[in-house]
Amino acid sequence: MFRIEMRYLRIGGLGIMMRVGILLALMLLISIPNAFAQPDYNDEKLCEIVDTLQFNGTSANSSVQAQVDLGPRLPGSNASSELRQRFSSQIGSEWVVTEDPHSRGGLNITNLIATWSPSNSASDDIVILAAHYDSRDRAERDPDENKTSQPIPGANDGASGVAVLEELGRIIPTIGLRHEVRILLTDAEDQGVTPSMLGAKAWAENISREDRENISAFILLDMVGDANLTLTKTWPGSETLWNSITPLAAALGMMDTELDCSNSLGDGTFNPAIYDGVIDDHVPVHNLGIRAIDIIDLRYGDGAEPFEGHWHTHEDTPDKVSSESLGKVGRLVELGLRNGSWVDILEDDTKEDVEIIGNPIAFTIACLTFITLVFVHLKSAVNREVH
Repeated sequence: MFRIEMRYLRIGGLGIMMRVGILLALMLLISIPNAFAQPDYNDEKLCEIVDTLQFNGTSANSSVQAQVDLGPRLPGSNASSELRQRFSSQIGSEWVVTEDPHSRGGLNITNLIATWSPSNSASDDIVILAAHYDSRDRAERDPDENKTSQPIPGANDGASGVAVLEELGRIIPTIGLRHEVRILLTDAEDQGVTPSMLGAKAWAENISREDRENISAFILLDMVGDANLTLTKTWPGSETLWNSITPLAAALGMMDTELDCSNSLGDGTFNPAIYDGVIDDHVPVHNLGIRAIDIIDLRYGDGAEPFEGHWHTHEDTPDKVSSESLGKVGRLVELGLRNGSWVDILEDDTKEDVEIIGNPIAFTIACLTFITLVFVHLKSAVNREVH
């Protein structure tokens, strides 16, 4: 929502009113070039890296099925513990894995933190890749009222993000990064009447000052396996990080307005002109002043609107998830890591992002509306003075 608050002042004299109008018009003209300016996505370096990507969407899809087969991954359950054990064994011994238990909201929850550090580190920067691994404890949107109190399978909402991170966990130690990477699996994101991100909040509350200063990017993956994958920018979140995502998506053929590395228009999987508002595990991190974004598909299912479709129903099953979609997101993150997109970042937009609520077109329309209302008011004032 873009809200304009106007307070009118009675100003005598046509000359003053005209100068006010001209000033407002000039302000709009100055803002338009910045609003519509587009970066150049033709990046030869990215295209060279694309040919080296290893992410395997089929392997990630197998992980989705394996997680769902464990049963509901509710906090404190055997399935929850088994998932953490499975994840640790799948990513390999190069990672140092720790479990971080907490008591929150009457639940015993456990976050998992896996850390990979290069032996020849050239940067203090830390990139965090995150996903929640719990599955929802109810299905309040299910059309069958007899099932609304039963836990959902959570193939997309839960397992998909973990599956992408699991596959990335196998790849990261092999690609020659010179900075630390941590994988964070949060518990209890999706529990209760209103999901309250208990694991992410606990992690954010206990982060050290040193880590807080060194984390250069927090990339959250949630609901990224939909066979009808539709990604947009989300807010609140770091515009700097979103600006880094756009050229990666263009290079991989995920944008239908840009040429990919094979010189063809992409498929439109990612639309950076749209912002969707979502409160997710990235918000407690963003509120600390850490750059954070949420890569999430809120339109789960063919033709679904945000927060509709299969979301929070018993239709959130592995057959709705595809290897291709998991592969797109996994390759996107792998490309960003290999390109160094999230280290040595100079811009600092972490405090202002929460106010990002639209796109340039909406901004310009709002400005035009504002100026129109001002001129109507001024004209009315002139007519009253004349008569």
